[in-house]
Amino acid sequence: MMDSLIRTTYYFIHLMDSSLKARLEQLNEVFLLENQKLNLSSLRDPKQCWIGNILDSLPLLHRLDALFPIKQESYALLDIGTGGGFPLLPLAIARSDLHCTGLDATRKKVDAVDRIVSALALTNVKLITGRSEEVAYKPQYRQQFDIVTARAVAPLNVLLELCAPFARLNGILVFWKSMHIADEQRASLSAAKALGCELVETHRYELPEGFGERQLLIYRKTAPTDRRYPRDVGIPKKEPL
Repeated sequence: MMDSLIRTTYYFIHLMDSSLKARLEQLNEVFLLENQKLNLSSLRDPKQCWIGNILDSLPLLHRLDALFPIKQESYALLDIGTGGGFPLLPLAIARSDLHCTGLDATRKKVDAVDRIVSALALTNVKLITGRSEEVAYKPQYRQQFDIVTARAVAPLNVLLELCAPFARLNGILVFWKSMHIADEQRASLSAAKALGCELVETHRYELPEGFGERQLLIYRKTAPTDRRYPRDVGIPKKEPL
């Protein structure tokens, strides 16, 4: 398993292409306007939202090509519990070869993200309203994605059950986490085994302005998902694997 650290302040501010930065700044503005209508994020200050939502979404880009050594023309990405559209929208803006889908159970949030997508004229984003436990059984979504992401706050064993059914064999699952999750990681070992997932990389990064160090936990899907998973709505959270 690889463990890496990147100083996000340097990489994503000083090395960011000027046109990309301009598009992400536009996202920041449009998102904050939408956030005034509906509580999508507690980060309402432009600088706080830029760091805590947009920059925090981008560290995956530093590892993406290495995780897929055989380059593909495009990659199908699913963001589960997309909420206000993070990391979905920054990733879609940064990489036109990502065909991004956002899934959330709350219709109002999906509609808000859809308005942001329209305002930014993004052509590589689609949105779904639904529960992961139900959508995962639809043939057009089950085991159809190269990359499945989740920045939602939930234990790893829950995230694995909700996300693994959507990933293709040899695809990756990426979870945004704090640095203090040793107990959570230990508790997730049986879930990872049952769901055919292997932790292949812990990618540490640091955000500026006191946001501190965070990490991505990156799993490789090494076996097809048993048809028993995910279990019925609410069961993964009530009775984690």
